[in-house]
Formats: sequence, structure tokens, C-alpha cells
Amino acid sequence: MVDFKHTRNQAFYDYWLSLPREGILPHRRNFLPEAVPSLLPNMMIYELVSDDFIKIRLLGTSVEDRFGQNSTGTNYLDLVEYNRRPKASQAFWSQAKKPCGMHTFLEQELKSGRTAYLEAVGLPVLHDQDDTPLLLFQSNEIVSDHKTLGEEKGALKTVKVAKRSYFDLGAGVSDFCD
Repeated sequence: MVDFKHTRNQAFYDYWLSLPREGILPHRRNFLPEAVPSLLPNMMIYELVSDDFIKIRLLGTSVEDRFGQNSTGTNYLDLVEYNRRPKASQAFWSQAKKPCGMHTFLEQELKSGRTAYLEAVGLPVLHDQDDTPLLLFQSNEIVSDHKTLGEEKGALKTVKVAKRSYFDLGAGVSDFCD
């Protein structure tokens, strides 16, 4: 069992567990973000197109505010420091190759100088149209060096993975380590 620090991350996981599935994973069509409106601002959907292109299919408004732009349709890896891109790609792909959950603690530095400390949870789903892997993420601030969370719209400067682990959804866990 995963010890989630943020209640929305637990709600996200609980909702994912409640979905009908074929085998281990539910289909994307069964994941209805509007069914859990409190999760929408911090929701992300990624499509793993290739090792070099992880397409952002959906970004919630709180995530867009931290990124400082609407990045829907763009390559997630463009937001990652150049030297970290291969590892970031491997982390996502390892979750898709051996379907498992991802639990990550992140430090995001914004260009304003503010640092956002987040807990993120990633869960795979089956694509409804082809075999391209899809990952759903929920990312919530757990600690802030700023008095009011979410009051600033800033551009993302850097992302640092403080801790990443994988958890079993029924197929074991990835052995990827960065």
C-alpha cells in the first residue's frame, strides 16, 4: 500500500482502482475526469509516442499555472533539463512496459524564484484506439515556500526528482532507478 501525502492523490488512485478493466489496466474511455472534478486542476495525461516524444494530452489549470503556459499537444521532454531527458523518458516508459504505479516527490523551481514541492502519482491506462501507452498523473503541492498556494502564474524553470518509487498494480514493479 502506498502512503500518499495528499488527499487528492489518494482520491485519484481510489478512482482509478474503481474503474472497470480488462486484466490489470482500465481503458482510457472509462477514466472520466469530470467524474472527479476536484482532481481536474492537477491532472495530466501523457501519450508515450517515442523515446524522444512524450505528448502532453491534457494539463489541468493548476499545472498550467506552474508551467506558465498551455503546453497541451507539446513534448513533455521539452520541459525537462536537456541532460535529464533520457532518464525522464525511461522513467515514463518503464511504467508503461511493466504496468505499475509511480509515486514521485518533486521540487519545481519557478522563474519567479518560488519553489513548489509536489507529490505526483502516475497510473497507466489502455489506449482506446491503438497500443500507444497512456499515463495519467495527479500532481499536488504538499509544501510551499510561499504563503498562498496557486496565487502566482509562473513559468517553470527546473524540476528535480527528490524521490521516485514504483508500486505494484498486479504485474510487479519496474526496476528502473535514476
